[in-house]
Amino acid sequence: MRNSFQEQMLKLGLVDKKKVKEARSEQHQNRKSSAQNRRKKGDRLSAAEENALLLKKAADKKKARDQQLNRERDARLQKRAERAQIRQLIEQHKLAKDENGVPYRFNVSGKIHRIFVDSTIAEQLGSGTLGIVEMVGTAGQFEVIPKDIVERIRATDKRVFTALVCASSSPGAKDEDDPYAEYIVPDDLVW
Repeated sequence: MRNSFQEQMLKLGLVDKKKVKEARSEQHQNRKSSAQNRRKKGDRLSAAEENALLLKKAADKKKARDQQLNRERDARLQKRAERAQIRQLIEQHKLAKDENGVPYRFNVSGKIHRIFVDSTIAEQLGSGTLGIVEMVGTAGQFEVIPKDIVERIRATDKRVFTALVCASSSPGAKDEDDPYAEYIVPDDLVW
């Protein structure tokens, strides 16, 4: 029951069969040549080529994601190894604390903490030959260790709390702009 425009024109007698046939073949040629032109220009790929391209893109995306996940995993393992190394350094080099000794106070993020040590260790802490470090993985547990170990820990991980008194280059050196330069601070001051 298909009644195309060409057939309607033929029934009315406005065109003959030869002209209808020529018009159909011309339309067919136009469609065929435009499809060939699109393939030549690369606008349209075959289904196999499209699938291969999609598979390659998916494989590249998966490879990039796997590499990113591997980098993140390696970073976590590196961080864990550094923390274990710091903990081991602290455990091996910590000095004994004396619960009946003198309190040594120090500042941690605006809060004053104290540990009890004997008087010789307190003097060494004050002079800068010993330092204080917070145990990795425990909040509020501090240990006294030698200065070189404190510096190694600082070089490994800057986020670990370390307290080290920096002694001035010359003990008698005075700052010219210091408004309290004329006041003498006793060496045995414990706060």
